[in-house]
Amino acid sequence: MKYSEEFKKSAVEKFLMRGNRSVSEIAQEMGIHIPTLYDWRNKFAKVGDMKKISKPQSRSAIEKFKAVTEYSMLSTDKRGEYLRTNGIHEENIAEWQKQIEEALSPKKKTFQENFQQQADQKKIKNLEKELLRKQR
Repeated sequence: MKYSEEFKKSAVEKFLMRGNRSVSEIAQEMGIHIPTLYDWRNKFAKVGDMKKISKPQSRSAIEKFKAVTEYSMLSTDKRGEYLRTNGIHEENIAEWQKQIEEALSPKKKTFQENFQQQADQKKIKNLEKELLRKQR
């Protein structure tokens, strides 16, 4: 059966904005097969303000940072819509926020770095003592 572009786009929009409904429910409601719906989604993912959605784990660091900042600036009632439109879950936002905080926090020194720093401080102290002795 041949479907119009408008029908396909409306099916994709229903698919992307389905909330907690299953894909099979949407396909059954539209009278189409599930693989067909996925094919149309891949072809027509840009419906209105929606964009083609990639898996959350495959997003770049810049995309993750942008999502975290945009999400945090939204009011609580707009956050759900943002998550659905972008194909993200709250868990993704929380995980990405943690990754950003870890990346921006001061790096913890390793045992070897601490040991080297103590050795350098001892050396500096000894050199200062020697310099002071020579100045007298």
